[in-house]
This record gives sequence, structure tokens and C-alpha cells, in this order.
Amino acid sequence: MAQTVSAAREFVTSVDLSGTPRGILGQDSATEPSEVFDAAKSQAQVVGSTLFSFAQGVTPETREAISDSALLAQLVANKRFAADKAPTDWYAAYTDVLQNIGWVVQSAGWNDYTARGSAVEVHQKVIEVLTVALGPSATALAIIKSAIGTLQAMTPDSSWLTIFSRESQKAKIARFQVGLVEIGEAADLSVMMLACLIEAKKSVTQVLFFKFKDEQAAFKANSAKVSINRAALTDLGPAIRTKVRAYQTDYLSSIKDI
Repeated sequence: MAQTVSAAREFVTSVDLSGTPRGILGQDSATEPSEVFDAAKSQAQVVGSTLFSFAQGVTPETREAISDSALLAQLVANKRFAADKAPTDWYAAYTDVLQNIGWVVQSAGWNDYTARGSAVEVHQKVIEVLTVALGPSATALAIIKSAIGTLQAMTPDSSWLTIFSRESQKAKIARFQVGLVEIGEAADLSVMMLACLIEAKKSVTQVLFFKFKDEQAAFKANSAKVSINRAALTDLGPAIRTKVRAYQTDYLSSIKDI
């Protein structure tokens, strides 16, 4: 494990984020009231184009480290690929960063769900796919539904919608992730990630409400099960936070109880 953490730290040190946009979030959104991470609560936060949910029992330190790690992956992927031109390459780069910092990702690969099921709007399709991916875990599904509902209810000038829309919607392409973090076996972390890709014939706006079937848009998704060693994550956390600190205001939303 020591060698793994050492290699991960070297990777973080090697990341070059020069040229990454900053100062792009409106002041009102950047300074809106925010809760703090609390292990006793289920909470959610937007990290770039990812909506993360944290189940009860996940410590504040772990939530913070997960958020910072996902932000690092977002920034590196943004620099390597344009999401509107190479969305699956973007996600591969995102996943590569997470794997380099110790996340063990078991991906199901991209599947076309356009013609499957009865869901018409994007948020309905996300829940439909996650219902299958999560299996019998009603509690996990309820947490994710609550997080999606919270995002949908946000005002346009909130940091949640400002960041999520900016990072997920690119002309005729929408690409975003939904994640749930729980305590897994042996007290390590279990993360379910669902990456979604919408390819439309016209510009995508308000992606969660977008009627992909009415617009004859394609809906693809890639579900992944992730395991993370909490001790390694905690050890690496400060190095990652130092690397992404300057970008947090522009890419991390406020924290909300769900």
C-alpha cells in the first residue's frame, strides 16, 4: 500500500493545471450559504459535471477528499479533451486520473439505453438505469433521487446549476456523472458512478428535463462500481487539496442536506 500511495502522490505532483480557467463563477453563486460536510447526514454536492451524494456514516474528511479527487479528475480531463468533440475520451481521461490516485474502477462499458424502458426525460432515464445498477438497495436509490431532485429545484443563479450546466452541456452534447458514496465492506469506501451521454440533433438545455426521446436524441450510460481504501485516500487528501485549491470556488458547489 505504501508503494501505491507513493506512486499516487507522484502522479498528483506531476499534474499540470496551468491554463485552467478560474474566476468563471458569478460572485452571488460563489458566496451562497453552504452547509458543511456532516457524517450524520446524507448530503450532496456538484463537482464540475458530477452530482455526488454522500450517505450517512461517510466522514467529513472522506467527503472532502472524494470531492477534491473528483475535481482533480474533472480539471485534467477538461485539459486533455473537449467534451463536445470527444465525450467518451473525456470520460476515459477522467477515470484514468481516479485510477492513478487509487480508485479501483470496475466499469460496465457504454450501453445505448435510447430505446430501452419508458422514460422520456433525462432525469427519469438516469433513475431507471440506476434502479437496475443498484439492485435491491432502496436506501441508496432514495439518496440519489433526493440529490437529483435538489439539483432540479435549484434557481438558475445557484452554484449548483451554474457549475453543472456549464460543465455538462456543450451545444448538442450533454455529458455528466452521478455518484453515490457509501461505507462498503471492511469499512472501505464503495462508490457507484453512472456516466451519462446525450447526443442530440439540436442544442441541449436544462439537461435533466431534456426530453431525449421527443428530440430523437441518443442516451448512453456507463455504470461503474468503485472501491477506495479510506486510509490511502486520507493520506493522499492534503496533496490533492493543495493541487485543486485555487479552482474550488469555480468548480465546487455549495453542500446541501438531502
